[in-house]
Amino acid sequence: MSLQGKKIIVTGGRGFLGGFVCKALDKRGAEVVAIGSSDYDLINQEDVARMYQEQQPQIVIHLAAACGGIGANVENPARFLYENAMMGLMLLEEGRKSDLNKFVLISTTCSYPKDAPLPLQEDSIWTGKPVGATGPYGMAKRLLHEACETYGRQYNLPCAVLVPANLYGPEDHFEEEKSHVIPAIIRRYVEAKNAGLASVSNWGTGSPTREFLHVADAAEAIALAAEKDVECVPINLGTGIETSIADLTNIIAEAVGYEGEVAWDTTKPEGQPKRFLDVSRAKELLGFEATISLEDGIQETVDWYRHNPV
Repeated sequence: MSLQGKKIIVTGGRGFLGGFVCKALDKRGAEVVAIGSSDYDLINQEDVARMYQEQQPQIVIHLAAACGGIGANVENPARFLYENAMMGLMLLEEGRKSDLNKFVLISTTCSYPKDAPLPLQEDSIWTGKPVGATGPYGMAKRLLHEACETYGRQYNLPCAVLVPANLYGPEDHFEEEKSHVIPAIIRRYVEAKNAGLASVSNWGTGSPTREFLHVADAAEAIALAAEKDVECVPINLGTGIETSIADLTNIIAEAVGYEGEVAWDTTKPEGQPKRFLDVSRAKELLGFEATISLEDGIQETVDWYRHNPV
């Protein structure tokens, strides 16, 4: 399906990922409307109904989420569960009433159970409960996987479910209370270099592994999912490359030009021990492969942050 001239709403469209998704859709000739919480309260069914009535979208790409780093998840487990579940359910329910053509859900790797075999393969999502600090957030998104499938089955509403790896890149959130691992470490190292500090302290042990996907690559995959007729099954988006937090800090230190010591605060939490993805389904169903290397992406992100300090 060509996106040329299609009216597409991107919830969370003014956020970090949303901005890049809107650019990818613009390039395809879509009529894109980015909405945020100041426009419509997506937890309020009347507001969601009003959004559909006023905007008349053909496609909704749902990026908006109540989320944050480990600390925020520890403090807000019930709120993150409730708000994420309700946003998705409201958008699906009012969307099917409004004859929506397609719904694209952006999920999370937090929906995987802790002990799922690695690399994480989509069919293992339901083999155990999502646990840890991000478990409730992951459970809300997992509910929405099932909601997308059932709305497709009962109401013939085509849906796509995408599960991206950790995103990073220019325009990310670098504020301490909002930042995820890459922007948090970049900020720490840039500040340490500017202050001439002899050492930098990072959370945990450095041994956990993650997979990191550049936001521009993620946006391209999301646009592909919007335009292609895909089966409503979870699709991992990533590079398939596992990187330890210790190796990540070394890449960032080199990009920043920081030459001091690294200390690890083992009293701090560090989430799941290992997490990286099997990305073969994205290649098969979407024709998507990531193109930006972690080293190049981090250098670009460091350079952007230095020109746009928080």
